[in-house]
Amino acid sequence: MARRAIALGLVLSLVVAPVPARGDQPDLSAVDEAIRSVVSGGEVPGAVVIVGQGERILYRKAFGSRSLVPRQEPMTEDTVFDVASLTKVVATTPAVLLLWQQGRLDLDAPLGRYLSEFTGRAYRQVTVRRILTHTAGFPDLPPVEAMRQGFPKAAAILAGGALQFSPGAGFRYSDTGFILLGELVRRVSGQPLDRFVAKHLFLPLGMRDTSFRPPPTQLPRVAPTEALSGQMLLGTVHDGNARLLGGVAGHAGLFSTADDLARFCRMLVTEGRGPSGQILTSATLKAMWSPMEVGEVARGLGWDIASPFSRVIAPFFPRGSVGHTGFTGTALWLDPGSGTCLILLTNRVHPYGKGRVNGLRSKVAAEVGAALFTPPLPTAPASPARAATADEVPASPGGAVLSGLDVLAAEQFALLAGRRVGLVTNQTGLDARGRRGIDLLAAAPRVRLKAIFSPEHGLTGQGIGNVPHGSDAATGIPVWSLYGAERRPTRAMVSGVDALVVDLQDVGVRYYTYLATLLYVLEEAARFRIPVVVLDRPNPITGKIVEGPVMDPDLRSFTASHPIAVRSGLTIGEFARMVVAERKIPAALTVVPLAGWHRALWYDETGLPWVNPSPNIRTLTQALLYAGVGLLEGTNLSVGRGTEAPFEMVGAPWIEPVPLAEAMNQKGLPGVSFQPVVFTSSADPYAGKQVAGVRLQVTDRGAIRPVAVALALAAEIRARYRHQFSAEATQNLLVNRSTMWALLRGEPLSRLMAWTEAERADFLHRRASYLIYR
Repeated sequence: MARRAIALGLVLSLVVAPVPARGDQPDLSAVDEAIRSVVSGGEVPGAVVIVGQGERILYRKAFGSRSLVPRQEPMTEDTVFDVASLTKVVATTPAVLLLWQQGRLDLDAPLGRYLSEFTGRAYRQVTVRRILTHTAGFPDLPPVEAMRQGFPKAAAILAGGALQFSPGAGFRYSDTGFILLGELVRRVSGQPLDRFVAKHLFLPLGMRDTSFRPPPTQLPRVAPTEALSGQMLLGTVHDGNARLLGGVAGHAGLFSTADDLARFCRMLVTEGRGPSGQILTSATLKAMWSPMEVGEVARGLGWDIASPFSRVIAPFFPRGSVGHTGFTGTALWLDPGSGTCLILLTNRVHPYGKGRVNGLRSKVAAEVGAALFTPPLPTAPASPARAATADEVPASPGGAVLSGLDVLAAEQFALLAGRRVGLVTNQTGLDARGRRGIDLLAAAPRVRLKAIFSPEHGLTGQGIGNVPHGSDAATGIPVWSLYGAERRPTRAMVSGVDALVVDLQDVGVRYYTYLATLLYVLEEAARFRIPVVVLDRPNPITGKIVEGPVMDPDLRSFTASHPIAVRSGLTIGEFARMVVAERKIPAALTVVPLAGWHRALWYDETGLPWVNPSPNIRTLTQALLYAGVGLLEGTNLSVGRGTEAPFEMVGAPWIEPVPLAEAMNQKGLPGVSFQPVVFTSSADPYAGKQVAGVRLQVTDRGAIRPVAVALALAAEIRARYRHQFSAEATQNLLVNRSTMWALLRGEPLSRLMAWTEAERADFLHRRASYLIYR
């Protein structure tokens, strides 16, 4: 079902994807600024960029140097690059699909039909399609000995290895799989991969500068690279395994120019037609770009759609876009709906290059997206959330609020009688008297506490970064970390457990990772057929106010686990109800509701003890501001982490605090004022350095809208410090393309805020079905 839903999403995106106007030449000068700043900073020696749309070239420029040693040479538009893993989508994938198009292979046939070494039982479910989508289970890199032997001996060695997971059950980006596809092309076609693609693809498209082993005449235009050994390479592939295979391999080895790649992209976005006729049919293109989803990853055949590798570019292109990147600093991204393509080639592995290119990829993609994609702004007004018609909750004695843990304890843990329990909790799992849920469950009659699971920051809430497994000092019960090597409970972790209980204090913000931990627990519990009980806790910043854009569904990640608003107004129990229903998780879910809580209550009105939910949220005000200022964490601004007032201050070394504070106060944003501030943080991007900026003073917590405040601040800083501020990194947590494009375009604050609320009515309608409280 999920796979069909994603496919439908792709079809819809191809229909409604924003299309730039064809009459005017778009202003892409911001791309110049983005690349020049990176080149001048020494991140890469040089770059070539092409932006195309249909058959038009909108932008084509070279920057910096092709070579720094042994002599400096300027970068030129016709520079030949080692495109690394772009080989997978420019050569290997189309070669396999051409053979499929010709009826010479079946994408759903086992690999053993074409490579006899793989006819064993372990490989029966390893299909060509799964190899193309990196879901076959092959390891990421092959053994060096196999590469030294070369084919056909390499195939036997690889077949003697073990798969990393059952075919179709996971995703692992695999050079090994594509190396085997290169050999498959040779055996099925009777021609080596390089000759096959030259004849059937590159020559018909006029890609005269594209080959696996550049001829001597092209060497003066090749951007040199440096091998790990320090050896200078000119026209020799950078990838070590491809070198062992003689320079021709299915995963790497191709050399090309930006112009040739533009010719390739033009064929793809013009229904597979080349100068001399049809290359790929519409059926082939549809098959190539139809997503296959595994967890949070969606891949086409060869192409990336949504994965950890796509997150530097895809969030700035319309939903349904596809692309790929290469280790040497290359990237190719295209939007089939508008026919737009971005080609970014750098020589990041050149000697003296620092080799950092992901920031550049995001900057360029962000500026291209902001310039070219402008969807129509919805005009329908947001509708208020209707009252819940769900469960009525009992009134608590004396008007105090009781958490789900308190309610469960008051009922003598009857819900868990006879159960062997795994408890997902941390330092916030206390009852109204300050007693740990761990201790209460461990002492409960007819309940056996078997295991404890901790989210980000660990059981004590003080951990930074990955948290190791351990044990609880008081009870000796094992503590399994769900924020380390594993973020999902495994079968071994839940061995002997027949009920999972979740007791975590959320902060009411989409990107708070406890929500993702809850979702993963629900998904794995459904797989292991273990019921889940969620002990509800208050939304500390009220359940009444909903604010901020709904995330784009295809941009899911650990900090964007489900399409909800930034400030959702949901309790963690209501969120559990929503994800189980909307994602059709076959989990047996029970929510133990709060007693005495209603949606307008702030946490300090509940009578429950405040416990810092994480190290940098120490007050209710900080939790409130985190709902907006937290969006800026991924940028190069300090948000006050490592100070006495995290999320109450925003600054950077290059900000002039007084003018910024004055400009922000002039906006008249309700519930907040801004004061100039200078501070030094022990964390953040500028640890130990003095920075300047503004301090946010909440004057009316009911009136302030933190998301609006943060976006207004980001827009003002971008207007003043465009060259210094990495505004595009806001998208890491914003994950909403329309709002991001509007911010980057510098649209007026009123229009920017209209984008944040564009899907509000739909979200409120969805949310209403899962509300427990009035």
